[in-house]
Amino acid sequence: MNGRVALILAAPDDLSSEVVGRELARRGCPVVAASAADLALARWFHAPDDASGTTVVLPDGRVLDDAAIGVVLNRLDGPDLPQFVQAPAVDRDYAVAEFSALLASWLNSLGAPVVNPVGGENTWAPALHPLGWHAVALQCGLAVGDFVVASTVRGGACAGLDRVGGSAWPRGSDVAGWYRSPLGGAALGWVWVFGDDCGAGVDESLAVGCRAFVRALGLHHAALGFVPGTTRNSGGPRLVEVETRPPLDDAAVAGRCADWLASLVLASEEGTS
Repeated sequence: MNGRVALILAAPDDLSSEVVGRELARRGCPVVAASAADLALARWFHAPDDASGTTVVLPDGRVLDDAAIGVVLNRLDGPDLPQFVQAPAVDRDYAVAEFSALLASWLNSLGAPVVNPVGGENTWAPALHPLGWHAVALQCGLAVGDFVVASTVRGGACAGLDRVGGSAWPRGSDVAGWYRSPLGGAALGWVWVFGDDCGAGVDESLAVGCRAFVRALGLHHAALGFVPGTTRNSGGPRLVEVETRPPLDDAAVAGRCADWLASLVLASEEGTS
């Protein structure tokens, strides 16, 4: 494989990106890595409605051309605009908003798969509230952990429960938060979903639900954490964690990810992605 490239967008110190990049290179897939700062300092010609698409010239002279990109592994977790470090806060906020819009427009206009695609309110990553993904998981046939939405924490109403998420839901309401029973010493069993691949050893009925769940979230890959079920829910595994930007530095996980990304690059070259 020596045609289109796998573009990895990540922070310079993202170990997962380094490991996956090496695995892709071993498979003969060309890799280009760029950080948020690289993109912010690049020269852009962005014309999503033009047949020529977008061209990005990175600070070191590397050129990103839409037609040469076979897949994007998007692990960016926030903006980095070095040219606005000394600017007033209002100017920095404006620059971040404009750059985020540019990045989203570019990634959403690519013909190649973007793994994972940029989110609606959060350009940098899919942002999922637990209440939302619990409902989606149930619709996809996955059992979930018990949870409560507390309107108040006065009087120790949520004593003994673990708080999940950093803000109230819905936005602007007086809901105190979302809580679940503590996991205690229960070890999580992880299912790593890469497209249709849920890994060897995963029960097919569980794999079907996992694949449907990840697709329903608008994602291409995720790591799903399960705890063993209880008698009340027939003993099946219960979904309690969803990682939309999971660590990929484990050798076996990185190898599976690289196999999948390389297949997407090949499909894009053949016009089947």
